Amino acid sequence: MQKHSVKPVELNQEYTLVVNSHSHEGEGIGRINNFAIFVPGAIPGEEVKVKITEVKKSFARGVLKEIIVASKNRNQENCTLIDTCGGCSLQHMNYDAQLEMKKEIVESTLKKIGGIEIEVAPTIGMDEPVAYRNKGQFHVHKKDGQVTLGFYNKNSHDVMGTNNCSLFSEKINEIVVFLEEILTDEQIKVYNQKDKTGYLRNIVFRQSKETNEIMLIFVTNNKANKLNKIISLIEEKFPEVTSFFQNINPEPGPIILGKEFKLLKGKGLISDKLGSLDFAISPESFFQVNTEQAEKLYTKALEYAGLTGTETVVDAYCGIGTISLFMAKHAKKVYGIESVTRATEDAKFNAIINEVTNAEFIAAKIEKWLPKWVEEGNSADVIVVDPPRKGCDQETLQAMVEAKPGKIIYVSCNPSTLARDLKFIVAGGYEVKKVQPVDMFPLTSHVESIILMTSSTSEAKK
Repeated sequence: MQKHSVKPVELNQEYTLVVNSHSHEGEGIGRINNFAIFVPGAIPGEEVKVKITEVKKSFARGVLKEIIVASKNRNQENCTLIDTCGGCSLQHMNYDAQLEMKKEIVESTLKKIGGIEIEVAPTIGMDEPVAYRNKGQFHVHKKDGQVTLGFYNKNSHDVMGTNNCSLFSEKINEIVVFLEEILTDEQIKVYNQKDKTGYLRNIVFRQSKETNEIMLIFVTNNKANKLNKIISLIEEKFPEVTSFFQNINPEPGPIILGKEFKLLKGKGLISDKLGSLDFAISPESFFQVNTEQAEKLYTKALEYAGLTGTETVVDAYCGIGTISLFMAKHAKKVYGIESVTRATEDAKFNAIINEVTNAEFIAAKIEKWLPKWVEEGNSADVIVVDPPRKGCDQETLQAMVEAKPGKIIYVSCNPSTLARDLKFIVAGGYEVKKVQPVDMFPLTSHVESIILMTSSTSEAKK
């Protein structure tokens, strides 16, 4: 007869424990008889009382009921929605402690998954980690005749109001309140996720930190335009809103944007600035949501590249050309490769408005383009790769290693896939030289990192 080990904790019971570490999501971890208990909102060094909500084979989860001994790193001034909103999971910690935690997350993940032991630089933070988001995606919800724009509650699809969210500018918060009023007054039919009926699903904001221009994107369930009155009311009160788009998304499920955009009124683009460069931003453009930190990130990439004006750079996953154009000012030639055709068109336009003539943007998959380009007798001094959260596939990693650049600069938004990919690149003859975390998303557990790798073989281009 199979024996079942007795767990030291029981469901729905309360226990006192000391938090001695944290997870990669920023949860506190304490132990009872060496059995790990994950507690959101708890900080290493604290003694807390928790109620167990889930018991698994090797760990349990609990909710924080009482802080018996508080950490010196605890922040007492929190958003009123801290217990319900799923957004700012680290706001209970002071900012210096958040930055240190993110450094530790990158360091430990590289060691555990990648087998890479290296001193990670202190996380580059913001001077004022508030109102940093230049983009926001709000769910539209209607209850008892009242329309609410907001985010999902923790662990559910119930929408709650944002209550003047500190991640956005004062102007965006004003527009959110106004939209809730006029959408309620005009009795716009709101999409119901459960029965798949209704019209208005989401509202997406994009805001230029340079010009303060705002783009509004109304996500609807069908192509009908029922928004003219709403647009007129917004225009009258908020002249900063210069672009109004409709996005059509008839598909069920949680994906916010559909494939079709229609310009309803105003300009098709807003413009923003990174360093000395201007960028035109369309509804579909990938543009880092934190403009201030993006500039620091790309400046660090440029520093790592160490360009003298004679180098050839390949920028994989180039998007609308942000990193490419940063590099082009200091390189002989830059090739920006991007699989999304619309993004490469935006990149070409951004090169024109910045009078950059030594950057070429190509719509292609990097894993297909790079080997062919090398076979034609070309070589890269530097390859920059900035993939999505899932990281690079093995074909892309193999193509980069076989191209034998002198340097590979990897920009990552996911420490786990970063560590996995670096392990492959190291096995291919490269050495990790520098690791720099950048706090792109203050108050959350997300962390951006930039890594410099150099060739450890004589075959690579120096």
